[in-house]
Amino acid sequence: MAEYAVGAAHFYDMPNRRKTVRTTVCLPARLLFGANRGPYDCVVRDVTNSGAGLEVHDLKVIPMHFEMSFDNFRTARKCRLIWRSGNFIGVAFED
Repeated sequence: MAEYAVGAAHFYDMPNRRKTVRTTVCLPARLLFGANRGPYDCVVRDVTNSGAGLEVHDLKVIPMHFEMSFDNFRTARKCRLIWRSGNFIGVAFED
């Protein structure tokens, strides 16, 4: 398992406050922030039915609500930003 520095802690060493156990993955995905901002590539690092941990780069601002897709937007999940630490974000899926 790769180690990722996030501030003074490491991403995988952060305290787990999740209500459900997440599955560790390394899946490419795309984020869509709106019609005026094209798709943005990211990597999903862990996932459950209710949310995911994403690795993002070169994003200074992330909106509170956006869409994520694993299949180039043939299907998409609505997401709400929960936390951010450096290049990592946590999202909750909204239905």
